[in-house]
Formats: sequence, C-alpha cells, structure tokens
Amino acid sequence: MATADGPGPPIDATATLAWMREHGDVLRRFVDEETRDEDDAPASDGAIRAQLRFAATAIEATAAAAVAGPLAGLDEDLPLRFALGEDLYERHVETGAGAIALEEHLQHGTRPGRDPSLDAGLERRVRISGWIQLFLVQLEERLGPAGDGIATSVTREIGRRNRDLARLVVSLDRQAKHALAERSAATPSAAVMDEVGQAAVVQAHVRLLIEALATALADPGTPPTGAPGAE
Repeated sequence: MATADGPGPPIDATATLAWMREHGDVLRRFVDEETRDEDDAPASDGAIRAQLRFAATAIEATAAAAVAGPLAGLDEDLPLRFALGEDLYERHVETGAGAIALEEHLQHGTRPGRDPSLDAGLERRVRISGWIQLFLVQLEERLGPAGDGIATSVTREIGRRNRDLARLVVSLDRQAKHALAERSAATPSAAVMDEVGQAAVVQAHVRLLIEALATALADPGTPPTGAPGAE
C-alpha cells in the first residue's frame, strides 16, 4: 500500500478520512468478510470490526512511513487478533453492563429494561468501545516503543470529546438520511432509518478514533492524561 511522502504528521486525520470516503469498496469487502454467517446490521460486532479494519487500511495508505511501515498488513491480521482477544472483549462488555445501569439511573432517571431504545444505544456504545480497545492494543504492539501509552491517550481523548461525538453522530445521520431521500421518492421504512442511525454511530466513533490517534502520535512526548508527569 502506498504511503504519504515527505514531511508531515505521523497521521494526517484529514487525509485518512478523505481516503476512506473514496474507497467504499474496501469497506464493503471487509463487511462481507466480517459478517459472513453473522448479523450484518450496521452496528453489529462484525460491522464494527470491518470499520476498524477499514480504518487500519486507510491509516496505512496515508500515514508517514514511520507509522505506515509497522502497521502494514494490520487490516488482514486483525481478524485473528480480534478472535484471540474475544475473552477480553466479553469482559469489557460485562463490565460495561454495570456502567450502563448507572448511567441510565443518573442521567436518564430510569433503569435497564424500561426504555429498549436507550438500552440498545448504550449497549451499542459499549460494544464499539470494546472493539476499539482491542484495535488499540494491536496498534500499540505494532508501533513498539513509539506506541507506548497510545491506547490510554486515545481512549481518554475520545471520552473527553463526548459532546463532539454526539454532534458528529447527529450530523452523519442527517447527511445519510438526506442522501437517502434524494435517491428515492419512497419514504424509507423505520427499519432502514434505524440502520442509518446505527451506521452513523459506528462511523462517528471511528472518525474520532482516527482524529485522537493523529493527536496522540503528533506529540509522542506528552504523557497520557492522568499519567505521571501529565498536567
């Protein structure tokens, strides 16, 4: 895969996201591979894994050589790594169940089981973050010493940008639904509209992941937030 030449940041988020917009065929291939014999909904586990493999491909295609080299082939290696990390993923989801219950109580004044749509949305967010954690572990390993602390930095940056994430989900959802309306005179079914929303959630998380990675790698000397030496 060709990489970016010349001086510049290790990862240029703008270039990476532009590459992804132009190579939807690569994403479709990954979705086909990851959802074979599985749920193919836009926010299913297989679809999330496919989006992360797509991100790995895009990063390799657009990053500086110092990053692209170590990450070469990560997109094809991730299925095995995801499978080997499934126990860790399941523990993440189990832990997240308690966090979901607490958030529903504190922020929404309800509890699991009373609002199925809220339950599904929060559960989806936990699953996405679980796969992102496995992705970051593999990325750290590939980058070696240059990747030390990256997973912590990126996770905290994504958490810090919660409001940005919410706004991005709304924006992507509106864009996709507008495009859908322009392509068809028929009113989309509720199921289709729900799938559009699911896709927006996954895409927003992946976009923030790439932006957070670019930020973390641009200043490798800065300790992760909360780490010794961090302000």
